[in-house]
Amino acid sequence: NTMLPTFLYATTNEAPVYESIINNRATKLINKIQSGTYVTITGEDNDFYKVKTAGPDGWMRKTDLADTMGIKIFYLDVGQGDGILIEVGNLKILIDAGPAVNMHSYLTKWQYTYLIRSNKPVHIDYVFVSHFDADHYKGLIGILNDKRFTFGTVYHAGILKFAEKNNPYNTGLGDTIQHNGIEYLTKIFDDLIQTSEPAAFNRDITNFMAAVKNAAAENRLGKTKRLVAGDTAVSKTIENKKFVIDVLGPFTEKIGGRHRFVYWQDEGKTINGHSLVLKITFGARTFLFGGDLNTRSELYLMQQYGNTNPFMVDVAKSCHHGSSDFTEAFMQQVNPFATVISSGDNESFSHPRADAIGCAGKYARGNRPLVYSTELARSVSKNKILFGMINLRCNGTDIYINQMKEASRPADMWDAYTLPGAV
Repeated sequence: NTMLPTFLYATTNEAPVYESIINNRATKLINKIQSGTYVTITGEDNDFYKVKTAGPDGWMRKTDLADTMGIKIFYLDVGQGDGILIEVGNLKILIDAGPAVNMHSYLTKWQYTYLIRSNKPVHIDYVFVSHFDADHYKGLIGILNDKRFTFGTVYHAGILKFAEKNNPYNTGLGDTIQHNGIEYLTKIFDDLIQTSEPAAFNRDITNFMAAVKNAAAENRLGKTKRLVAGDTAVSKTIENKKFVIDVLGPFTEKIGGRHRFVYWQDEGKTINGHSLVLKITFGARTFLFGGDLNTRSELYLMQQYGNTNPFMVDVAKSCHHGSSDFTEAFMQQVNPFATVISSGDNESFSHPRADAIGCAGKYARGNRPLVYSTELARSVSKNKILFGMINLRCNGTDIYINQMKEASRPADMWDAYTLPGAV
């Protein structure tokens, strides 16, 4: 009698869970789970394991289970903003966390209740703040202040916002200088824990900086670090596959011996344009996270890379929530099979814009490109909001993207797509 494995992961997407087994044959489908979903093994019958999992428990084919999880990317519906959770191996990674409590609620009331209930800390290995606009980082403040969380490194792009009152600088992002007819930003921040800055930051940045310093003082946060194009933030082998996070932007330029950021037109264009641009590789597949890039910064990035194109990926998170401020040339370089737009019901923006949705399809690969929207995936039933999370699962070769159907029946819960093969 061989020992039963304690737990396994679903290896097929929409892996079936059956009510019972008779003569090694399954009866009545009662649940379908996504690839990478954790199951506890409680029994065995010929070709089937008895499992406890998300949704109704039952029996699964052994061939639908394995001891590798792959990578899971959760594009959370955080309203008007970005918030992404990534799990791979034993790593937990956040890229932004939206403007409000959605991410914190999801992590504490859903995703990591199993850790919280057993009084174990929820350890987030890497936090990437794409840039310091409130709809990307403000939701991190509550997570950083929550003593149930610990953190490895907080990575960021290096531009902070100052208070409007008594601001001694000539812009809300600090002073600028002119060089060869181009305006450059002089203030670049590196270590957010040790920052000594005489001028006051705006209220949200002040609260964020306090949360970072507080978490560090309580030994719940390792370090903070600014990333720049050319850096590799993470490079590991996980489940015998390479897992790499490369930084494709932002770029600084050396002016008078110091690193400076180009200042574009106004504060908004500048802080958005210098968002972290992250390219994640897992096995043979690639994923792009470009913060709030805009027309000027996309042209600038393409110019920096000349005739090379590092931007082409399998799945892209749409820049700037599907705003119209983009270039077709950059979309052609990204050329993904699928695009995920993260936006909310903030009527002043009207994101995602019709041209952004159309171009996301037009400049994609494959005969039937996929365009997802957290806002479109959201539904309301009996005054209850069902948030529109987009789930991505990848084993290093196959990519599955799933969103919940609006009528939730466990046996047929997922609107699931498999992306075309690795190129």
